[in-house]
Amino acid sequence: MADDLDDLLDEVESKFCCSTSASKQSSYVSKQTDQKCVNPKDKKQSRKQGGKRAEHENDDVDAMLQEILDDDYQPISTHDEPISGKTSTSDSFSQTMSKKCCPVFLGGSSILHGIGTSVSQRACNRLRCTSCDFSVLMFDDHEWDSSCNYLFFRNNMPDYNKLKAKLRRRKGVRAYACQCSWHSALSLSDLREQQQLKWVCGKHKA
Repeated sequence: MADDLDDLLDEVESKFCCSTSASKQSSYVSKQTDQKCVNPKDKKQSRKQGGKRAEHENDDVDAMLQEILDDDYQPISTHDEPISGKTSTSDSFSQTMSKKCCPVFLGGSSILHGIGTSVSQRACNRLRCTSCDFSVLMFDDHEWDSSCNYLFFRNNMPDYNKLKAKLRRRKGVRAYACQCSWHSALSLSDLREQQQLKWVCGKHKA
């Protein structure tokens, strides 16, 4: 009787245990087969989508960086003074090297022009009018016609093609003009003697 029971248990164990292990093994094999049977195109497509996502994120970062650079960008100024109001070392040096004529001289075409002093008497070539705020133009070996008037210079400065209509050739003379005043000089003279002229030295950069 005991032997029959043992045989029966052995038979049951062999049937059920083997089927369980077989099912586990078949499940494992099917999983491996499923992983191997995945379509390579699907894998490739998945990698492409991942690459596109990463590329899109990089584009977003680049766009943000460019936006920050654009905000910080300040164009460079062409004015004599910096926009910030701060003076650089080179600007300070150039300002200290700027000089004014003292006294200010006018002169004919035979008179050298440059920085005028009581020792080096030169005709100033950096004149500026304090009335009309125009730079004073000079024309060597020319003088202004006697018919010149305020309206002529007001309407035609600083266009030489229009101004030459009233210029007359005369050797040794230098014609000066701004938008509101004019003068013809032959010899060296102090500007203070010409009280009708509101001209000053606009500084020379030495």
